[in-house]
Amino acid sequence: MTVDLLSIINIEGKSLSQKGEIDFSDKSEFDVRFQSPVSVDATFTVLYEGISLAAKVSADLIYICDRCGEEFPGSLKFEFEEFLKKEASPQSADDCNPDVILFSGSSVELDEIVYKNIFMNIPTKKLCKPECKGLCPSCGKNLNKGDCGCTVSETDPRFDVLDKFFE
Repeated sequence: MTVDLLSIINIEGKSLSQKGEIDFSDKSEFDVRFQSPVSVDATFTVLYEGISLAAKVSADLIYICDRCGEEFPGSLKFEFEEFLKKEASPQSADDCNPDVILFSGSSVELDEIVYKNIFMNIPTKKLCKPECKGLCPSCGKNLNKGDCGCTVSETDPRFDVLDKFFE
């Protein structure tokens, strides 16, 4: 999604709003797939030293459960802010600053900015349901679909030496 900033560039205090959708259906990373295009509502505001980007993002995703390995749908809604600066011709201090996104010309490509922020907002623990039982450590059966019949004795391996006294 390319946004043309020509109408606001160099006019301090001027804003531009842009709504649209970005299709990431061809991308799949970190056990996450995109179920539909991502909705983006972005506002660009010209500041003294650059451009502020404030955006609201909404995405429908397919996650893989961290406990049982099953796919499940989920939605993600978040807001983020970034600071953009027009690329200077010689090497500048902003070239090394990770908090500043450099752009050239009069347009900004939002796809990569939004994509990076989506993965910064995905939950670290993805569970199909809070009470997910996971997989059997012996046979690997999904315990959410029923008991597997394995006998699992949970003992601390540090006490194996003591267990030999009772044999």
